[in-house]
Amino acid sequence: MLLRLLANAFDALCTIGVAIAVRHSITEIGLTGVKSVGEPSIVPEVVKLGFGALLYAIGKWSVSKWWRARAGRQDSMYGLEHGRLHLQAPTPMWMNMGHWGDGKKQKTMAEACRDLLKAVLAEAGIADVIKAAAVKDKHVQRTLIDLGFGCGDQTIYLMSEVPPRPQDREWWDEREHCVKFDHYVGITKDAVQARYATKGVNDLYAASKAPSGHDVGVISLFCEDAAGPSSWSPQVIKRIDDGLKDSPECWMLALDTAYHFSPSRWPVIQHAYTQFRASFMAFDLCLSPSITFKQKLALRGLTALMGAPWANFGTSDEYKQKLVAVGYSAENIKIVDISEHVFGPLAQHLADQDSKLKMLGLGIGNFSVAKSLFAWWGRSGVVRGVVVVARR
Repeated sequence: MLLRLLANAFDALCTIGVAIAVRHSITEIGLTGVKSVGEPSIVPEVVKLGFGALLYAIGKWSVSKWWRARAGRQDSMYGLEHGRLHLQAPTPMWMNMGHWGDGKKQKTMAEACRDLLKAVLAEAGIADVIKAAAVKDKHVQRTLIDLGFGCGDQTIYLMSEVPPRPQDREWWDEREHCVKFDHYVGITKDAVQARYATKGVNDLYAASKAPSGHDVGVISLFCEDAAGPSSWSPQVIKRIDDGLKDSPECWMLALDTAYHFSPSRWPVIQHAYTQFRASFMAFDLCLSPSITFKQKLALRGLTALMGAPWANFGTSDEYKQKLVAVGYSAENIKIVDISEHVFGPLAQHLADQDSKLKMLGLGIGNFSVAKSLFAWWGRSGVVRGVVVVARR
Protein backbone atom coordinates (compact mmCIF):
# COMPACT_ATOMS: atom_id res chain seq x y z
CA MET A 1 0.00 0.00 0.00
CA LEU A 2 2.83 2.39 0.81
CA LEU A 3 4.49 1.64 -2.52
CA ARG A 4 1.21 2.30 -4.28
CA LEU A 5 0.88 5.54 -2.35
CA LEU A 6 4.38 6.62 -3.33
CA ALA A 7 3.72 5.64 -6.92
CA ASN A 8 0.56 7.76 -7.00
CA ALA A 9 2.42 10.68 -5.50
CA PHE A 10 5.24 10.26 -7.99
CA ASP A 11 2.74 10.23 -10.85
CA ALA A 12 1.22 13.44 -9.54
CA LEU A 13 4.67 14.99 -9.23
CA CYS A 14 5.56 14.03 -12.80
CA THR A 15 2.28 15.39 -14.15
CA ILE A 16 2.73 18.71 -12.38
CA GLY A 17 6.35 18.95 -13.48
CA VAL A 18 5.48 18.28 -17.11
CA ALA A 19 2.69 20.86 -17.06
CA ILE A 20 4.97 23.53 -15.61
CA ALA A 21 7.76 22.67 -18.03
CA VAL A 22 5.42 22.92 -21.01
CA ARG A 23 4.09 26.30 -19.83
CA HIS A 24 7.64 27.53 -19.27
CA SER A 25 8.74 26.37 -22.73
CA ILE A 26 5.79 28.00 -24.44
CA THR A 27 6.47 31.27 -22.68
CA GLU A 28 10.19 31.05 -23.45
CA ILE A 29 9.78 30.68 -27.22
CA GLY A 30 7.11 33.33 -27.36
CA LEU A 31 4.22 31.20 -28.65
CA THR A 32 1.85 32.95 -26.27
CA GLY A 33 2.91 36.35 -27.54
CA VAL A 34 4.80 37.08 -24.34
CA LYS A 35 8.57 36.93 -24.20
CA SER A 36 9.82 35.85 -20.79
CA VAL A 37 12.58 37.95 -19.34
CA GLY A 38 14.35 36.76 -16.22
CA GLU A 39 11.64 34.24 -15.36
CA PRO A 40 12.73 32.27 -12.26
CA SER A 41 13.70 28.60 -12.51
CA ILE A 42 10.84 26.12 -12.48
CA VAL A 43 12.71 23.63 -10.25
CA PRO A 44 11.66 25.15 -6.88
CA GLU A 45 8.09 25.31 -8.11
CA VAL A 46 8.12 21.62 -9.10
CA VAL A 47 9.65 20.62 -5.75
CA LYS A 48 7.09 22.58 -3.74
CA LEU A 49 4.11 21.28 -5.67
CA GLY A 50 5.50 17.74 -5.72
CA PHE A 51 6.06 17.77 -1.95
CA GLY A 52 2.55 19.09 -1.52
CA ALA A 53 1.18 16.30 -3.71
CA LEU A 54 3.03 13.72 -1.60
CA LEU A 55 1.66 15.18 1.65
CA TYR A 56 -1.82 15.29 0.14
CA ALA A 57 -1.63 11.63 -0.93
CA ILE A 58 -0.38 10.54 2.50
CA GLY A 59 -3.07 12.53 4.26
CA LYS A 60 -5.82 11.23 2.00
CA TRP A 61 -4.70 7.61 2.49
CA SER A 62 -4.44 7.98 6.29
CA VAL A 63 -7.85 9.63 6.64
CA SER A 64 -9.41 7.04 4.34
CA LYS A 65 -7.98 4.18 6.39
CA TRP A 66 -9.11 5.74 9.65
CA TRP A 67 -12.60 6.43 8.33
CA ARG A 68 -13.10 2.91 7.00
CA ALA A 69 -11.97 1.38 10.31
CA ARG A 70 -14.23 3.77 12.27
CA ALA A 71 -17.18 2.93 10.07
CA GLY A 72 -16.61 -0.77 10.69
CA ARG A 73 -16.29 -1.65 7.01
CA GLN A 74 -15.26 -5.18 6.08
CA ASP A 75 -11.82 -4.19 4.71
CA SER A 76 -10.37 -3.41 8.12
CA MET A 77 -7.53 -1.07 8.90
CA TYR A 78 -4.93 -3.84 8.63
CA GLY A 79 -6.31 -6.23 6.00
CA LEU A 80 -4.90 -9.69 5.33
CA GLU A 81 -1.26 -8.84 4.67
CA HIS A 82 -0.13 -10.74 7.77
CA GLY A 83 -0.94 -13.93 5.85
CA ARG A 84 2.48 -13.54 4.26
CA LEU A 85 4.00 -14.46 7.63
CA HIS A 86 2.58 -17.97 7.22
CA LEU A 87 4.05 -18.66 3.77
CA GLN A 88 6.55 -21.51 3.85
CA ALA A 89 10.04 -21.39 2.35
CA PRO A 90 11.89 -23.05 0.75
CA THR A 91 9.19 -24.02 -1.69
CA PRO A 92 9.07 -26.25 -4.79
CA MET A 93 10.67 -24.46 -7.73
CA TRP A 94 9.36 -26.43 -10.71
CA MET A 95 8.69 -24.25 -13.75
CA ASN A 96 7.09 -25.43 -16.97
CA MET A 97 3.59 -25.20 -18.43
CA GLY A 98 2.44 -28.32 -16.63
CA HIS A 99 0.08 -31.16 -17.50
CA TRP A 100 -3.21 -30.37 -15.75
CA GLY A 101 -5.25 -33.39 -16.85
CA ASP A 102 -8.91 -32.71 -17.52
CA GLY A 103 -8.95 -29.85 -15.03
CA LYS A 104 -11.33 -31.65 -12.66
CA LYS A 105 -8.66 -32.74 -10.21
CA GLN A 106 -6.98 -29.89 -8.36
CA LYS A 107 -3.22 -29.87 -8.79
CA THR A 108 -0.49 -27.70 -7.41
CA MET A 109 1.92 -26.06 -9.84
CA ALA A 110 4.63 -28.51 -8.80
CA GLU A 111 2.38 -31.54 -9.38
CA ALA A 112 1.37 -30.31 -12.83
CA CYS A 113 5.01 -29.63 -13.77
CA ARG A 114 5.97 -33.10 -12.58
CA ASP A 115 3.14 -34.60 -14.62
CA LEU A 116 4.34 -32.86 -17.79
CA LEU A 117 7.69 -34.59 -17.36
CA LYS A 118 5.85 -37.86 -16.71
CA ALA A 119 3.86 -37.40 -19.93
CA VAL A 120 7.10 -37.07 -21.90
CA LEU A 121 8.65 -40.09 -20.18
CA ALA A 122 5.50 -42.15 -20.76
CA GLU A 123 5.52 -41.43 -24.50
CA ALA A 124 9.24 -42.21 -24.67
CA GLY A 125 8.45 -45.58 -23.10
CA ILE A 126 11.89 -45.99 -21.54
CA ALA A 127 10.46 -47.62 -18.42
CA ASP A 128 8.70 -50.26 -20.53
CA VAL A 129 11.97 -51.13 -22.26
CA ILE A 130 13.71 -51.46 -18.91
CA LYS A 131 11.03 -53.81 -17.58
CA ALA A 132 11.49 -56.01 -20.63
CA ALA A 133 15.26 -55.99 -20.11
CA ALA A 134 14.83 -56.87 -16.44
CA VAL A 135 13.08 -60.07 -17.43
CA LYS A 136 16.30 -61.04 -19.25
CA ASP A 137 18.35 -59.98 -16.22
CA LYS A 138 20.11 -57.35 -18.28
CA HIS A 139 20.93 -53.83 -17.07
CA VAL A 140 21.64 -51.21 -19.72
CA GLN A 141 23.60 -48.13 -18.70
CA ARG A 142 21.94 -44.85 -19.70
CA THR A 143 23.01 -41.22 -20.06
CA LEU A 144 20.63 -38.25 -20.03
CA ILE A 145 21.50 -34.80 -21.40
CA ASP A 146 18.97 -32.33 -19.98
CA LEU A 147 18.73 -29.05 -21.92
CA GLY A 148 17.37 -26.44 -19.52
CA PHE A 149 16.95 -28.07 -16.11
CA GLY A 150 15.52 -25.01 -14.34
CA CYS A 151 16.02 -24.97 -10.58
CA GLY A 152 16.80 -28.67 -10.42
CA ASP A 153 13.49 -30.15 -9.26
CA GLN A 154 13.28 -32.27 -12.41
CA THR A 155 16.91 -33.32 -11.89
CA ILE A 156 16.07 -34.63 -8.43
CA TYR A 157 12.90 -36.34 -9.65
CA LEU A 158 14.80 -38.10 -12.42
CA MET A 159 17.83 -39.13 -10.34
CA SER A 160 16.49 -39.84 -6.84
CA GLU A 161 14.35 -42.73 -5.67
CA VAL A 162 13.06 -40.81 -2.64
CA PRO A 163 12.42 -37.12 -1.89
CA PRO A 164 15.65 -35.76 -0.36
CA ARG A 165 14.26 -32.41 0.86
CA PRO A 166 11.10 -31.47 2.80
CA GLN A 167 9.73 -29.39 -0.11
CA ASP A 168 10.08 -32.38 -2.44
CA ARG A 169 7.62 -34.41 -0.38
CA GLU A 170 4.83 -32.02 -1.39
CA TRP A 171 4.81 -33.25 -4.99
CA TRP A 172 6.56 -36.64 -4.92
CA ASP A 173 4.84 -39.72 -6.35
CA GLU A 174 5.63 -43.33 -7.29
CA ARG A 175 7.80 -42.31 -10.30
CA GLU A 176 6.20 -45.05 -12.38
CA HIS A 177 7.59 -43.72 -15.68
CA CYS A 178 11.05 -42.87 -14.37
CA VAL A 179 14.15 -44.92 -15.06
CA LYS A 180 17.62 -45.02 -13.60
CA PHE A 181 20.06 -42.83 -15.51
CA ASP A 182 23.65 -43.63 -14.61
CA HIS A 183 24.92 -40.30 -15.94
CA TYR A 184 23.02 -37.01 -15.95
CA VAL A 185 24.44 -33.91 -17.66
CA GLY A 186 22.34 -30.78 -17.23
CA ILE A 187 22.94 -27.55 -19.14
CA THR A 188 21.23 -24.21 -18.52
CA LYS A 189 21.96 -20.61 -19.46
CA ASP A 190 20.49 -19.15 -16.27
CA ALA A 191 23.26 -18.64 -13.69
CA VAL A 192 20.91 -17.98 -10.76
CA GLN A 193 18.93 -21.15 -11.41
CA ALA A 194 22.11 -23.14 -11.96
CA ARG A 195 23.40 -22.15 -8.51
CA TYR A 196 20.08 -23.00 -6.90
CA ALA A 197 19.95 -26.38 -8.64
CA THR A 198 23.54 -27.17 -7.62
CA LYS A 199 22.60 -26.69 -3.98
CA GLY A 200 19.69 -29.09 -4.45
CA VAL A 201 21.97 -31.71 -5.98
CA ASN A 202 24.39 -31.30 -3.07
CA ASP A 203 21.45 -31.93 -0.71
CA LEU A 204 20.63 -35.04 -2.73
CA TYR A 205 24.18 -36.38 -2.43
CA ALA A 206 24.20 -35.63 1.31
CA ALA A 207 20.95 -37.56 1.76
CA SER A 208 22.31 -40.50 -0.25
CA LYS A 209 25.21 -40.88 2.20
CA ALA A 210 22.88 -41.34 5.16
CA PRO A 211 22.35 -44.90 6.50
CA SER A 212 18.96 -45.02 4.81
CA GLY A 213 20.30 -43.46 1.62
CA HIS A 214 20.28 -44.93 -1.87
CA ASP A 215 22.59 -44.98 -4.84
CA VAL A 216 22.63 -41.83 -6.98
CA GLY A 217 24.15 -41.69 -10.43
CA VAL A 218 26.73 -39.18 -11.61
CA ILE A 219 25.12 -35.73 -11.84
CA SER A 220 26.89 -32.83 -13.55
CA LEU A 221 25.32 -29.38 -13.92
CA PHE A 222 26.72 -26.66 -16.17
CA CYS A 223 25.84 -23.01 -16.74
CA GLU A 224 26.25 -22.71 -20.51
CA ASP A 225 24.13 -22.16 -23.62
CA ALA A 226 22.23 -25.40 -24.13
CA ALA A 227 21.31 -24.36 -27.67
CA GLY A 228 24.92 -23.99 -28.84
CA PRO A 229 26.83 -27.29 -28.69
CA SER A 230 29.71 -25.76 -30.65
CA SER A 231 30.31 -23.40 -27.71
CA TRP A 232 30.18 -26.03 -24.96
CA SER A 233 33.24 -26.12 -22.76
CA PRO A 234 35.64 -29.10 -22.72
CA GLN A 235 34.24 -29.97 -19.28
CA VAL A 236 30.74 -30.46 -20.71
CA ILE A 237 32.01 -32.58 -23.58
CA LYS A 238 34.14 -34.69 -21.23
CA ARG A 239 31.20 -35.41 -18.91
CA ILE A 240 29.06 -36.48 -21.85
CA ASP A 241 31.85 -38.60 -23.33
CA ASP A 242 32.46 -40.23 -19.94
CA GLY A 243 28.81 -41.17 -19.79
CA LEU A 244 28.76 -42.50 -23.34
CA LYS A 245 31.76 -44.76 -22.63
CA ASP A 246 29.73 -46.53 -19.97
CA SER A 247 26.27 -46.00 -21.45
CA PRO A 248 25.42 -47.24 -24.92
CA GLU A 249 21.99 -45.62 -24.63
CA CYS A 250 21.75 -41.82 -24.60
CA TRP A 251 18.70 -39.55 -24.40
CA MET A 252 18.42 -35.80 -24.80
CA LEU A 253 15.57 -34.04 -22.95
CA ALA A 254 14.16 -30.57 -23.64
CA LEU A 255 11.25 -30.07 -21.26
CA ASP A 256 9.43 -26.88 -22.32
CA THR A 257 12.68 -25.24 -23.40
CA ALA A 258 13.56 -25.95 -27.06
CA TYR A 259 11.37 -23.21 -28.56
CA HIS A 260 13.56 -20.67 -26.73
CA PHE A 261 16.76 -21.91 -28.36
CA SER A 262 18.55 -19.41 -30.60
CA PRO A 263 18.99 -19.38 -33.54
CA SER A 264 16.78 -22.49 -33.40
CA ARG A 265 16.48 -25.89 -31.76
CA TRP A 266 17.90 -27.75 -34.74
CA PRO A 267 21.68 -27.34 -34.27
CA VAL A 268 21.61 -29.08 -30.88
CA ILE A 269 19.24 -31.81 -32.09
CA GLN A 270 21.48 -32.44 -35.09
CA HIS A 271 24.50 -32.54 -32.78
CA ALA A 272 22.76 -34.99 -30.46
CA TYR A 273 21.98 -37.33 -33.34
CA THR A 274 25.36 -37.27 -35.07
CA GLN A 275 27.79 -36.89 -32.15
CA PHE A 276 26.04 -38.68 -29.28
CA ARG A 277 23.75 -41.08 -31.16
CA ALA A 278 21.06 -39.79 -28.84
CA SER A 279 17.32 -40.23 -28.87
CA PHE A 280 15.31 -37.06 -28.33
CA MET A 281 12.30 -36.34 -26.11
CA ALA A 282 10.63 -33.02 -25.39
CA PHE A 283 7.58 -30.98 -24.61
CA ASP A 284 7.54 -28.35 -27.32
CA LEU A 285 5.34 -25.88 -29.19
CA CYS A 286 3.98 -26.08 -32.73
CA LEU A 287 1.66 -23.96 -34.84
CA SER A 288 -1.84 -25.03 -35.77
CA PRO A 289 -2.05 -25.95 -39.47
CA SER A 290 -5.17 -23.75 -39.68
CA ILE A 291 -3.55 -20.60 -38.23
CA THR A 292 -4.58 -17.44 -40.11
CA PHE A 293 -2.26 -14.76 -41.44
CA LYS A 294 -3.45 -12.26 -38.81
CA GLN A 295 -2.95 -14.77 -36.01
CA LYS A 296 0.51 -15.60 -37.30
CA LEU A 297 1.38 -11.90 -37.45
CA ALA A 298 0.22 -11.34 -33.86
CA LEU A 299 2.00 -14.45 -32.66
CA ARG A 300 5.23 -13.45 -34.33
CA GLY A 301 5.29 -10.23 -32.33
CA LEU A 302 4.48 -12.05 -29.10
CA THR A 303 7.15 -14.70 -29.58
CA ALA A 304 9.72 -11.95 -29.98
CA LEU A 305 8.69 -10.62 -26.56
CA MET A 306 8.90 -14.17 -25.17
CA GLY A 307 12.48 -14.51 -26.38
CA ALA A 308 11.46 -17.36 -28.67
CA PRO A 309 12.92 -17.16 -32.22
CA TRP A 310 10.30 -17.43 -34.95
CA ALA A 311 12.45 -20.10 -36.63
CA ASN A 312 11.27 -22.47 -33.88
CA PHE A 313 7.60 -22.22 -34.85
CA GLY A 314 6.11 -24.52 -37.46
CA THR A 315 3.41 -27.16 -37.69
CA SER A 316 3.83 -30.64 -36.23
CA ASP A 317 4.22 -32.05 -39.76
CA GLU A 318 7.08 -29.62 -40.41
CA TYR A 319 8.62 -30.62 -37.08
CA LYS A 320 8.54 -34.28 -38.08
CA GLN A 321 10.03 -33.52 -41.50
CA LYS A 322 12.96 -31.72 -39.86
CA LEU A 323 13.55 -34.63 -37.48
CA VAL A 324 13.70 -36.92 -40.51
CA ALA A 325 16.14 -34.50 -42.16
CA VAL A 326 18.32 -34.74 -39.05
CA GLY A 327 18.45 -38.51 -39.51
CA TYR A 328 15.70 -40.05 -37.36
CA SER A 329 13.51 -42.65 -39.05
CA ALA A 330 9.91 -41.54 -39.59
CA GLU A 331 8.59 -44.72 -37.94
CA ASN A 332 10.60 -43.89 -34.79
CA ILE A 333 9.11 -40.40 -34.42
CA LYS A 334 6.06 -39.69 -32.29
CA ILE A 335 4.37 -36.28 -31.87
CA VAL A 336 1.38 -36.21 -29.51
CA ASP A 337 -0.83 -33.14 -29.07
CA ILE A 338 -1.69 -32.51 -25.39
CA SER A 339 -2.79 -28.86 -25.73
CA GLU A 340 -6.14 -29.36 -24.00
CA HIS A 341 -4.31 -30.46 -20.85
CA VAL A 342 -1.95 -27.49 -20.85
CA PHE A 343 -2.89 -23.97 -21.98
CA GLY A 344 -6.47 -23.44 -20.80
CA PRO A 345 -6.01 -25.13 -17.41
CA LEU A 346 -2.72 -23.30 -16.87
CA ALA A 347 -4.37 -19.93 -17.55
CA GLN A 348 -7.10 -20.80 -15.05
CA HIS A 349 -4.53 -21.82 -12.42
CA LEU A 350 -2.67 -18.53 -12.86
CA ALA A 351 -5.93 -16.59 -12.47
CA ASP A 352 -6.82 -18.52 -9.31
CA GLN A 353 -3.34 -18.08 -7.87
CA ASP A 354 -3.40 -14.37 -8.61
CA SER A 355 -6.71 -14.02 -6.79
CA LYS A 356 -5.43 -15.91 -3.74
CA LEU A 357 -2.20 -13.94 -3.55
CA LYS A 358 -3.97 -10.60 -3.93
CA MET A 359 -5.82 -11.36 -0.71
CA LEU A 360 -2.39 -11.12 0.93
CA GLY A 361 -1.44 -7.97 -0.92
CA LEU A 362 0.67 -9.92 -3.42
CA GLY A 363 -0.08 -11.28 -6.89
CA ILE A 364 1.58 -13.14 -9.75
CA GLY A 365 3.17 -9.99 -11.15
CA ASN A 366 4.47 -10.26 -14.71
CA PHE A 367 2.97 -13.73 -15.06
CA SER A 368 -0.37 -11.96 -15.63
CA VAL A 369 0.77 -11.34 -19.19
CA ALA A 370 1.55 -15.04 -19.61
CA LYS A 371 -1.90 -15.86 -18.22
CA SER A 372 -3.57 -13.88 -21.00
CA LEU A 373 -1.32 -15.45 -23.63
CA PHE A 374 -2.04 -19.01 -22.49
CA ALA A 375 -5.76 -18.26 -22.33
CA TRP A 376 -5.65 -17.10 -25.96
CA TRP A 377 -3.77 -20.21 -27.02
CA GLY A 378 -6.29 -22.37 -25.21
CA ARG A 379 -9.31 -20.64 -26.80
CA SER A 380 -8.00 -20.26 -30.33
CA GLY A 381 -5.78 -23.31 -30.71
CA VAL A 382 -3.25 -21.30 -32.74
CA VAL A 383 -0.39 -22.83 -30.75
CA ARG A 384 -0.25 -26.52 -29.94
CA GLY A 385 1.57 -28.11 -27.02
CA VAL A 386 3.11 -31.40 -28.10
CA VAL A 387 5.15 -34.26 -26.69
CA VAL A 388 7.91 -35.20 -29.13
CA VAL A 389 9.83 -38.48 -29.10
CA ALA A 390 12.42 -39.45 -31.71
CA ARG A 391 14.23 -42.74 -31.10
CA ARG A 392 17.70 -43.39 -32.46
